[in-house]
Amino acid sequence: MTLALARFAAVLLALAFAWSALAKTLSWQGWRTTLAGYGFGPAERTIAVLAPAVEAVVVLLLVTTAELGAAMALALLAAYCLAILRARSLQGDRLPCGCFGGSRGRDFRLMLLRNWVLMLLCAVVLVSGLKGSVVAGGPPEDFETLPAALIVVGAGLGAWMLKHARVLFGKKGSG
Repeated sequence: MTLALARFAAVLLALAFAWSALAKTLSWQGWRTTLAGYGFGPAERTIAVLAPAVEAVVVLLLVTTAELGAAMALALLAAYCLAILRARSLQGDRLPCGCFGGSRGRDFRLMLLRNWVLMLLCAVVLVSGLKGSVVAGGPPEDFETLPAALIVVGAGLGAWMLKHARVLFGKKGSG
């Protein structure tokens, strides 16, 4: 496994956790409302503050000490998976999700799948032997730039297609 792939995985993880932490912080009331749906009781207030704070720490670690950041991200994602499974046992298949600024109910399996994909990125970083800063390796080589750009464009197009497919199929099913 190349270090370039590990760096790319670390950057993707950092972007995902930065987006998540920022969304929770900027939409504080939405985040609190979503979190209330998980039935944490008195621990809810602490979790509401700690989750985005720990996500921000994960971002910093992924950029500065990729291996440690990936390990911490993996532990946090495992905790999130446990919270999803616990909430599923209490509420059923559809759960509130405020991870990236949304608050709609989602099928718990999609939430677990998303977390498992992120966990796979953590594993890529951990197995690669990437040490230190993600940016320490310098800019990508010429032969690495095109594949990296194609991956980013492909991921963006895939996300766009999924979003529009959900809207399209949602309209058909409601009429």
